[in-house]
Order: sequence, then C-alpha cells, then structure tokens
Amino acid sequence: MTERDAFELRFAAAVRDHIGRVRSDLDPGELAHRIAAGSPRRHWFAPALVLRSVTVPSRVWVLLILAALLTGLVAAMLVVGSRPPELPAVVQPIGPQFACPAGTNPGEPGPAGQARPVWGQANVPEMAFDSKHGKLVAIADDGTWTFDVCTNTWAQLHPSIQPPGANSLVYDVDSALTVASDNARRMWAYDLEANTWTEKGRAPFDTWVFGDIRLWFYQPSSGLVVALEDDRLDDTLGSAPWGYDVEADRWTQLRKGTPVVIGSHYEFFAYERSADRVDAYVSVWGSAGRLGDWLFDARMWLYDVRTGTWSRTGALAPPVFNAGWWGFSPGIGYDEAAEQTVMLGQGYLATYDATADRWETLFEAPSEGAPATCGTRPECRQMPSMVYDPVNERLIVYGGHTSTVGGEVWPDGLMAFDTQTGDWTVLLEPSEGSLAPRPM
Repeated sequence: MTERDAFELRFAAAVRDHIGRVRSDLDPGELAHRIAAGSPRRHWFAPALVLRSVTVPSRVWVLLILAALLTGLVAAMLVVGSRPPELPAVVQPIGPQFACPAGTNPGEPGPAGQARPVWGQANVPEMAFDSKHGKLVAIADDGTWTFDVCTNTWAQLHPSIQPPGANSLVYDVDSALTVASDNARRMWAYDLEANTWTEKGRAPFDTWVFGDIRLWFYQPSSGLVVALEDDRLDDTLGSAPWGYDVEADRWTQLRKGTPVVIGSHYEFFAYERSADRVDAYVSVWGSAGRLGDWLFDARMWLYDVRTGTWSRTGALAPPVFNAGWWGFSPGIGYDEAAEQTVMLGQGYLATYDATADRWETLFEAPSEGAPATCGTRPECRQMPSMVYDPVNERLIVYGGHTSTVGGEVWPDGLMAFDTQTGDWTVLLEPSEGSLAPRPM
C-alpha cells in the first residue's frame, strides 16, 4: 500500500470528524486515498466552457466532492423536518455485570411475611439500583433498606446517619456509590459495603421550586451524576446541565444552556444511556397553568446531553399524563433491553420508542373521569416509583396508591414489567394490612 501524504491524512480527519456525528460505514482514510490516488494532479473542468482552460488541483476536487456530500446531507435533514436526528449509540461500560447466584429464582415471589420499609402517607419511595451488588437501595421513613432482585427480599440496614428528606437517588457506577440530595441541596453518598452515608457539600445552582435537586442520571461517558439547572420559571424547560463528581465533591457546569419557553406545563424524565439523551414527557397547559385550564399539547421533548439542546418530537402522546388528573404524577422509566421509555399510572400504561418517534398504549382505564373504576392494577397507581433492573432486564414498580370505592389503597408489594413481552410478574405480594382502604 502506498504511503498517504499529509493532505490525505488531513482530509480523512475532516471526514472522520463529520461522520462521527452521523451513522455511516464509510472509511474516511480509504476514501481520501482513493480519491487522491485515482485522479491526476490536474483536471479540466469540461462542463463549463468559460473554465475550459482552468486547471483544478485534485485537492480542490476533493473539497468540492466533500462540499457536495455535506450539502446533500443538510438537504436530507431539512426534508425530514422537525424530528430530531438519530444520535449514534454511546457504548460505555456500566460497571461490574452482576449475575444472580445459582439456585435463586428472580421470577418467584419473595416470602410474604418478611419485614418491609415503612413509608409516610405519600408512599413514594426513593430508590436507585446498585448494579455492583444487584440490589435496590431505598430510603424509607424508618431507615435505609435494600431489595435483593435475585431473592426478592428486603433487608433493613442501620447506618449511623442518612439524608434527611432525601428526594432523589442515583447510582454512580464508577464510584460504586449511591448519590442522594436532600431538601437543603446537600449531597450525600452511600457505600453499601461499608453501610455508611457521607454528607457532602451543597449544589451551587438554583434548583426546583421546593428546593430539591432532581438528580436525573449517571452518565457513563463522563462518569458524573448529571442534573439540570432549573430557572424556576413555570413556562420553560430546564437550562444548563451540571455534572457532579461524588469522590471530589465537586459540581461542574458542563455547558451553557438556553431555556426553551413552552408554556405552563408538567414534565417527567427518563434517561436513555444508549443515546446519551433525556426523554422528557411534557404536558402543556393554558397560560395560567391551573388544573381547570385546557390541555393543548402533550408530547416528548428530547434533551441531547452532549450539545445541551432541546428538540420536540413529532408524535403526539396518546395518553395524557399530568400532575393534575387525579392529582398525582405517573411513574416513568427507561427499559434498556427494549430501548423504550415506559410511563405508568393514572389508568394508563404506554411506551415510547424514540428511534421511531412512536407511542403505543398498552393499557387504558375504562373511564378516565372515575379513578375507582380502574381497580387495583399496577397501571392504576398514582405516584408509583419505577426503576430498571439490568440484572433481569425488567422494570420494577413499587409504591404509590390506587383509588377504590372504600378509599385509598396503599399496596406495599413489588411487581416487575417486561416491556418486550408485556407481562407482569409479582416479586412480592402486598401485605394484608396495606390492602385495607383508607378514607379519602
């Protein structure tokens, strides 16, 4: 093979830089070499009579060809319309691959009489999945608990301290720590092996209305826990992303952001690790944002973490999830195996495929105006927690409550949903006491 000159190398680098942003099997180096090797050093531009006597270096030909290719790509993107371009997959290691020990059966319900966490009236547990140990970490009113997804059993732990009023948990894979924030913007880190919570510093940016920090996700490419700064305006989506290094206890603004003005709205988030983006379900209300206002738009917005930009998808959401209907929010999670975002609650179960920009409604309550008609199915829960279990490739649903004729029911069992088959599996039956209706 002949040696490639400096120009070929520079040209290959330029092509490689461009196609790194789009899907392609093109070999930039081979393209540059073939163009340069297969063409003489000077060409006649025959179609243009006025330039018939002008010599054009082969390098200019190469640049012209590249410009034409880029023009075609831009034109194609414009033809596609407002749908955001598909992002290349982000293939990143996610830490130790835990596997259930031999002899365990993750699909078999755990012992019905086992001790369980105690939750307050809201019964909205904060949980994160510790992928190193194959356990859910949860903070309840009576302390820190873990749920083993191989044996489907709870275990109460007794660390000396824990976050007061923790509002969100995220597992940091490379540090093997569960990260939490409290309602005073303080950060906390939990080491499961040592069974210790460590208090950290405060976040340096404004957060949500109630002062908490929505820790969205762990980003494998940076090794940071990422949160989005909130401008405290009801009409805009969040702006600048921040990354938190739990070991150094340091926040870094990843890039500047521009808030997107969309009107008064509710929003619910899930993170797609494979594409390094956030799926944000947004239901937009009228200008005042009161419960009686007319809901005029409900769809997904995608947030590209690498560029810090929002883009609205084209598909309208079939189910209308919001924090006003029935008064409580739904659960949301991303199923990595199925590559779909799943939303659950308020009488619906629906999935969103960002690649196809398509919604599918899997369950719908008989009557949206009467919550009691939905029954006690998991789709009927209000404010459930949903966490992805990568060990068994399923979504675990826990907490929340359902409405019945006799009052509110707060089941303390756990269920798993397989997005690819549509099947539900009982991991732990609710205790008898949790099924007793409470007056509304």
